[in-house]
Amino acid sequence: MKLLVVDDDRDLVELLDYALRREGYDVTRAYDGETALEAFERDRPDLIVLDLNLPKLAGFVVLERMRRADDHVAILILSARQDETDVLRGLQLGADDYITKPFRPKELVARVKAILRRSVQVRGRPAPSVYKTGDIVLDEATHEVRTGEVPIHLSPTEFKLLRHFMANPGRVLTQEEILEGVWGYDADVGGDLVKLNVSRLRRKLASDGTQRDVIQTVPGVGYLFRGSDGGVQREDARPSRRAGPTEATSSGSGVS
Repeated sequence: MKLLVVDDDRDLVELLDYALRREGYDVTRAYDGETALEAFERDRPDLIVLDLNLPKLAGFVVLERMRRADDHVAILILSARQDETDVLRGLQLGADDYITKPFRPKELVARVKAILRRSVQVRGRPAPSVYKTGDIVLDEATHEVRTGEVPIHLSPTEFKLLRHFMANPGRVLTQEEILEGVWGYDADVGGDLVKLNVSRLRRKLASDGTQRDVIQTVPGVGYLFRGSDGGVQREDARPSRRAGPTEATSSGSGVS
């Protein structure tokens, strides 16, 4: 798989290049924002390790342009910025994960592997589904979420998180289970990712002014997705042989 490592610290890039190539990855280097975008367009990497403090073009600008050009490329932010507002901004712009400096190379490699493993699993999922609860609709095939007829713009990670909740309605999920199911690694590596993403997901689901209290916090344990009255229904996103071209076939998995 192709990786792009972007950082103005050449010694750090050298270290990451060595650590990632040892794992069998094909690594391209960039030391500023403009060169990073050129390499991104030229090489179409599977994952980008992106620093925020870059010369020529700021990391947040690079992130936004990359995400606008490709909804599916994996992006891991690597930065000395530890302020929660910077973490939130990076995730809001579409980063899949955020790791702060200083860090252990083994930790970064573990996160890279987890993100890429998730991407392969998503691409290989055989039967995309449509999940519905109340007026919330999540479509795996089109990667869209709607509340009523209003589209909700979620980052790739937010989409995966909501799908994980809707696939496990009525069950308390611990932080460890969510990290494993959505990010692919455990709490020792995941930090506050779950808390930050759940908070943002709640705000987006209520962005039209309607409160949808479908995600409940279970203090000291984790989170519970209870859905609306009638639970969560899952339907096959692909029409069956008997269905019309715009119809969906129920899988009979409604759970409350």
